[in-house]
Amino acid sequence: MTIHQTSASHDISAAITQLAGTEIQALALVCTVGDGPAASVAAYITPDAASSAMFRHAIEMEGSYSDTLLSFDNNEPPYYGSDDRRIDLGLAADRLGVDRVLCVVMLDAAGKVAVTRDYDGLEVTLLEAANIQFNRFTDMLDGVMKIPTRTVQ
Repeated sequence: MTIHQTSASHDISAAITQLAGTEIQALALVCTVGDGPAASVAAYITPDAASSAMFRHAIEMEGSYSDTLLSFDNNEPPYYGSDDRRIDLGLAADRLGVDRVLCVVMLDAAGKVAVTRDYDGLEVTLLEAANIQFNRFTDMLDGVMKIPTRTVQ
């Protein structure tokens, strides 16, 4: 049995902020932990993410895009107007201690949304699990679910 403990939330945001090269106001990420049949999907969203309509829209768009991938449609991924804030997902995975970062949605301090994603070669069951996480993010941002916070002692 492999046990994986994620970093404290401020460590996740700090790592992505450093990789993005700008202060991040809101962040959501979906990643995989483990390989083969033991692989699972983990997700994180900043507790104050609900304050931006643009960020929420990006979460919805990424959920819709994962729906498209699951239906095997060949649609272009959503584009948010700039590739300036793309981050190295392999480096992000190393810094966060996960196997693979599938998608990072960021809102910077200037109010710009940026997304980096990589679903190439991902097993369908893991893509389904990632899609569920995007739906959960939307529910959280709608106030249906309380966004969990973690305190560090």
